[in-house]
Amino acid sequence: MKQHFTIIALGLMAIALVYLRFTASQPTRTQMRVGNTTIAVEIADTVGKQRQGLSGRDSIAADQGMYFPMGQLAIHSFWMKDMRFPLDIIWIRAGQIVDISENVPYPYGDHAPVVARPKEPADAVLEVNADFTEKHGVKVGNRIELLSH
Repeated sequence: MKQHFTIIALGLMAIALVYLRFTASQPTRTQMRVGNTTIAVEIADTVGKQRQGLSGRDSIAADQGMYFPMGQLAIHSFWMKDMRFPLDIIWIRAGQIVDISENVPYPYGDHAPVVARPKEPADAVLEVNADFTEKHGVKVGNRIELLSH
């Protein structure tokens, strides 16, 4: 009987660990208003998700992005390691765009990955497809708002 209980307990723990591992790696998704445009965003809300970012993906949809709440105001650096497509990187402070790095190229051939930095300290970053800011008239000074989270 004791052995039977131990096997059941171990099985339940294994199921719980698999569930936690799977759900912990799933991105948090929400809607965000960028200027006058609403997009779907994944929130990189852990160090692991921030380190991975959009690296390794072939693309994202035109109406999607990845939001990085950085937790502190600083001149954060983002590099394009393992990226496969160019980005616009939107630097945010207190819900307002303070800088935009447009058309940041991905590394190709033997080129080293580009490192992007804002001109001013930021406490959050939004990565979107290159040319997004131009197509949607997004400018420094525009507001950024998470619509649900």
